[in-house]
Amino acid sequence: MKHISKNLSFTRPIVISLGGILLGFLLIATLVTLNQRKDIIEDYHQINRNFTHNLAVNYTASILQENDYILDRAVRYFANNDALNRTVNLDPKQGMELMMQLLVLMPRVSSISIVDTEGHYLRAPQLKLEGGNAAFDPTTRPWFVHQASSSNYSHYTEAYTDFFTHQQAITLYRPVVSSDGKLKGTLAFHLDLASMGYTLRQMQSPVQGEYYVVNREGYAVMHPDTGLLFKQLIPARLMDKMNNGEGAVYDSNRHVWYYYYAFANPDWFVVFKVSDDTLSALARHESIIVTWGFSLAAIVIVLFGLYLRHASRTVLMNIINAIKTGEVKQAPRLEAMLSKAIISNKERELTYVRQATIDALTGCKNRRAFDSDVAALMSENAAFSLALIDVDNFKSINDTWGHLSGDIVLRNVAREGLNLFQPKGISLYRYGGEEFAIVFEHQHQPEALSLLESWRETIAQRTWREDGMQVTFSAGLGEWNSEPLDQLVITVDEALYKAKQQGKNQIVCSGVV
Repeated sequence: MKHISKNLSFTRPIVISLGGILLGFLLIATLVTLNQRKDIIEDYHQINRNFTHNLAVNYTASILQENDYILDRAVRYFANNDALNRTVNLDPKQGMELMMQLLVLMPRVSSISIVDTEGHYLRAPQLKLEGGNAAFDPTTRPWFVHQASSSNYSHYTEAYTDFFTHQQAITLYRPVVSSDGKLKGTLAFHLDLASMGYTLRQMQSPVQGEYYVVNREGYAVMHPDTGLLFKQLIPARLMDKMNNGEGAVYDSNRHVWYYYYAFANPDWFVVFKVSDDTLSALARHESIIVTWGFSLAAIVIVLFGLYLRHASRTVLMNIINAIKTGEVKQAPRLEAMLSKAIISNKERELTYVRQATIDALTGCKNRRAFDSDVAALMSENAAFSLALIDVDNFKSINDTWGHLSGDIVLRNVAREGLNLFQPKGISLYRYGGEEFAIVFEHQHQPEALSLLESWRETIAQRTWREDGMQVTFSAGLGEWNSEPLDQLVITVDEALYKAKQQGKNQIVCSGVV
């Protein structure tokens, strides 16, 4: 009888089915949650790498390039004729005024030194030493360039103790070499690392973490907390693993991630440090909704199973009663309830933070878009020309009318360009700072110079709100002849530099367009 009773029971198959469904559901939920957590953490790795890249390219690199650009121009000046000797030896008073004017242009440089090959020097601002300046021998400084080690490139010193401040310092320097190849001396910019690191405090990171710049040994050279300058923040064993241009390294001892971007000159690394616990907390926070959803679904499955068990027992009792009484009017209908459980496996949309292709200030395409578009043209071997445009005397505009007026100038210069180029399907890019770039594809090459001239004349004739302000730009234009992009940029930049030398507010072509 018991055997027959088990065969007629609805409870056992329902419980077994419900248990199998619930077990399978929990297994799937676990796998999905773990996979989602892995994807979320990978997303944040990519976000943090992008943040480190932007911090390096848009902030740190711009500072280094600005200092190097001014150093290059100053060295060119002192290399001409007898300018260095006149500044240091013949007329040091006027030389000091010239040095102080140069120092004003460089807010992230604390002082400037210029020295000839015999050790005669000027330092701006000037300091009086106990025992006289004879106590200071510039030829012993790490930034002094000797004849055998002279080159035409800028160099950064390792950290050393400054003779005047007795504090750790880093200097950007370059030899002053005449056009006939003679070493005349050295020009050195002593970097204000505290000022360079101060702006880092204003940065907003995508996740909680620390960001700073270290040298090859892992010692901080830029940091929001100036008290940590020249402290070793990254162990040497991890620095040895940072052998790519950019990437990430995990410290299993401290359970932290180091996202980095490496520079070649100087040999520095921009680093974004994020705790593994921070990433885990973010993953838990983003997956908690999914976890609650799975939990609610499990509860619904259990409740539905209990209801089905109760309903099946009720149906069975009704059938038995109908057989006993013979009343078929109210005999239960065993409705074949076909419940189609449509399990929709939705593709989880992975949220990646994509670098905006539009510059927020000017409305032009940004540098990333420029690199991508030019790479596409080169891969297709498509003919094109490149123009580089630089607003003349932009530093003077910022210094005279303020950075807000400088931003207004950039927006209006860009707006005039966009109005001219966009209707023709030509892209205008903000290449960096006050510099713009335009790529003229094959169908636009013949009219490239005419369009540039039209834009230049529009800007030169524009009336500005500020009294006395006049804005012009200079440009270089060159045609791509299958050379690498960096070589093309150098060629066009040389044409731009020639336009600047010839009096600015003009366009110089390099090659045949």
